[in-house]
Amino acid sequence: MGIYINQPQTENLKIIYNKRDASKVKDPTKILKVNKTNVKFGKSKNLDARHREYKEIFGENTNFKIVLQIENYNNLVEFENHLKKIFEPYCLRSLSNNVQMEWMTGISFDEAKKIIFQEYKKFISN
Repeated sequence: MGIYINQPQTENLKIIYNKRDASKVKDPTKILKVNKTNVKFGKSKNLDARHREYKEIFGENTNFKIVLQIENYNNLVEFENHLKKIFEPYCLRSLSNNVQMEWMTGISFDEAKKIIFQEYKKFISN
């Protein structure tokens, strides 16, 4: 259980959902598409399963990194919510309802990882 970042390694834009989830979307033209210029942060209770899901979507060519292991679920949720505020300037918005996504642009994989570590140090010291 923890925080991860993921970055597809393809030039081609790909939808962010697997086929099963994409089939549930009412308007497929409103599904966000990403490529190697995008980075996603998120939390997961099962990081191995989450990695497999990204491989299903993007193929083997995806850079998935567990950044932090956080065993307390409440702390995990609280820290992810904190990250949403920190990363807001980089976050893409949903094409259907303009909600902030965890997919980002204008930030590198390494920058995102560094910010997560820095913010976690602040988070645990409070």
